Amino acid sequence: MDLMKSSLFASLAGRLQFLAARTNVVAENIANADTPGYVARDLGAPDFSGRVNAHALKVSNPRHIAASPGAAVLARPHLAPDGEATLNGNKVSVETQMMKLSETRMDYQLASSVYRKGIELIRLAARGGR
Repeated sequence: MDLMKSSLFASLAGRLQFLAARTNVVAENIANADTPGYVARDLGAPDFSGRVNAHALKVSNPRHIAASPGAAVLARPHLAPDGEATLNGNKVSVETQMMKLSETRMDYQLASSVYRKGIELIRLAARGGR
């Protein structure tokens, strides 16, 4: 059994990839804060409500609905103006973008520390608690 493909590690890896992509989008917004007509973009959090752990569900009756393996949830950038436009039509607030960047950084640190702790627990179990 490949532990790195377990639902916990796969979900954490997906979360880390989403947060890295969001960091890139927010950084582009900050870089274009003075570009005339530029509208801020953001990534919406992926919707995991449709994802099902296929290993947890078993079909014991032909009338049951079989779980299909969920496809990777991809987040696409969408326009997210930060308020009123400036005189040149720019809709980017550096302060708002910096808050988004800080929030994303804290979420990334949390997800990466949970991932790291999971690896440490597997190592501890493999060594027999030593």
